Amino acid sequence: MNTEELVAELKLLRKGLGIQAKTLPDHVGARLRQVCGIQDQDSPGTVRDKVAETVRDLITRLPRAQQDTARLVFGFDAPAGWRYTARLIKLATDAERDLRTIQRRADDVVYLLAETAYAAPVQPSRKSPWHTSALAVRLTFAETGAEVFETRRIVSHVDGLEEIEHSVSLARPLQPGQPLPTLEGLGIDVVSGGKVHSTRMISSTRVAFRLRPPRPLDAEEQHEFFFRIRVDEFPSPFYCCTPEYPCEDFDLNVRFHADRLPAAVWLIDGEFSKDAEDPLAPREPLWPDSSGEVHTKFRGLQPARSYGFGWSPGS
Repeated sequence: MNTEELVAELKLLRKGLGIQAKTLPDHVGARLRQVCGIQDQDSPGTVRDKVAETVRDLITRLPRAQQDTARLVFGFDAPAGWRYTARLIKLATDAERDLRTIQRRADDVVYLLAETAYAAPVQPSRKSPWHTSALAVRLTFAETGAEVFETRRIVSHVDGLEEIEHSVSLARPLQPGQPLPTLEGLGIDVVSGGKVHSTRMISSTRVAFRLRPPRPLDAEEQHEFFFRIRVDEFPSPFYCCTPEYPCEDFDLNVRFHADRLPAAVWLIDGEFSKDAEDPLAPREPLWPDSSGEVHTKFRGLQPARSYGFGWSPGS
């Protein structure tokens, strides 16, 4: 994989007038030509169109909070004649951040674009035994603890699928001297669609279990589970779906307790799992409605990326 070489070529592309540069067709590197599907016989106009279309498409696949930054970095949303430094100053002014911080963000979106360009397309893989066609989660907070109601519809890719492996992260990483979590205080109940078994802690922050449908599923057959998870405590200030296999649709609704509304809520949309809890990353802010609820839908979830909400507890 030639990600670093593509990063270097994308950094050259963003310089000066970026995508608006008249000389763009003459300065497209080998890796970018490969990603954009450029042929030797393509005219300069075709080269320009292919580069613009490809970079624009890659930007739409970034986390939502970074798309505006990426568009301006490459000159898509900039007035005619705005050079790279002027575009960074605009981003810094709007975000009320210093230029060095914005430069780091500009570098981050370039790396993300390069990784996205070489990532496999988001579609059900026949190498996976199943994928999720629809996921709906309702997270409801009480005075203490919380309940998660999950409805998941899966599609089998093999004949004789007997079990669905599932896991949920429930807590922050342990601090020094803190006791290991246990399954006490955790309840997992299938309301419909099968049975839960083999519940176990697979790390200090993650519990795994298996869902067994009433009968083995054939290839292309769909099946829906509905289950509930009850926790005595919910210390992590975020809730995300980080799929192992592709997920077509994710509908998430979080209802905060009326006496414990968060100070702030933000969207986590396609971020790397290690960044999901980072409160400093630029994200789209959200606001609970009059019922204390926040709701959104995600489409085309990529494996190993996180989608959901984060929040900072209120006083």
